Amino acid sequence: MNLNLNNLGILRTKDFTQKKRDMIMGIFTVGAILIVSFFSSDPVLDFLCRTVIFMLFATAVNIILGFGGLRPLGQATFFGFAAYAYVFLIVRAGLSVYLALPLALLLTVLLAAFLGVLTLRANDDLVFAFMNMGINILLWTTVQKMQIVGSDTGLTGATRLPFAMSTRANFYVCFVVCTVCVILIYYFFHSPFATTLKGTRENIQRMTFIGYNTRNTRLTAYMVSAFFCGIAGLLYSMRNMGAFPVMISSNTSMDGLIMCLVGGMGSFFGPILGAFIITFINVELPIVTQYYQAVLGVITCLCVLFLQGGIIRDKKVLDLEERSEKTPRREKADV
Repeated sequence: MNLNLNNLGILRTKDFTQKKRDMIMGIFTVGAILIVSFFSSDPVLDFLCRTVIFMLFATAVNIILGFGGLRPLGQATFFGFAAYAYVFLIVRAGLSVYLALPLALLLTVLLAAFLGVLTLRANDDLVFAFMNMGINILLWTTVQKMQIVGSDTGLTGATRLPFAMSTRANFYVCFVVCTVCVILIYYFFHSPFATTLKGTRENIQRMTFIGYNTRNTRLTAYMVSAFFCGIAGLLYSMRNMGAFPVMISSNTSMDGLIMCLVGGMGSFFGPILGAFIITFINVELPIVTQYYQAVLGVITCLCVLFLQGGIIRDKKVLDLEERSEKTPRREKADV
């Protein structure tokens, strides 16, 4: 009994220490971005705005990738759909931005519910991955051909909030919203539901056997991820003053996956770091060389081969690997 209480105390101490580290890292990240923004010109603020938006997008993708164990090959569906719905409601339907914002998010969540039921029907990872990719490509092709949404030139309009029309003001709006959303995702990751979600990632058969509805668990996580991807899409449409086909393309979906892969899909701050690295490569490296995508490809291959856990790895995973290395292997007895 005393041993169990001691173990429980050790676990609580480790959990408190991890949360303290996360808080320090979060404060450092927020402070660094704010300090840089105070002394930045509009082009730098535009880059920072894109970076924080993709930090939110990558963190949202990691809900079902790193913690759900699924392969979301089409999360740009919700990123782009929310952007197009928002701009369409303003430009074509004539709604105000304050009415278009919640309505676009509601439509995004409803789309996620429908697609989640469709793609998770078999509760199979491979089926989920390729159905998401197929739906993403279908929507991207449809958007490029439909004149009502601007076809391949996109749809533009006055999408920014009335009090945030300038580049600097819009950046701070995006920064505050992304910070709040990332904090909400952090608490979501440390909720009992997230523990169940991780259980479906580790052993879905066992979770089903003990009575959990794994399909509904994954569906809920899918909808939560789509909700935050939609918020990122809305902010991106404000930044660009419109919605464009690239927002809903498979390239954007792959960028979200690579951000998680490079940064570390097993940790919370991994996708945030990965978003900064990939955004820097996509935005700043083309100024130096036209082969910037080759650099991205090399980094991805190196991470897959030599750094499979990403740059930032979960401490619990490292502890398990260290224990497994220290545990002596049982040698088979000679018959």
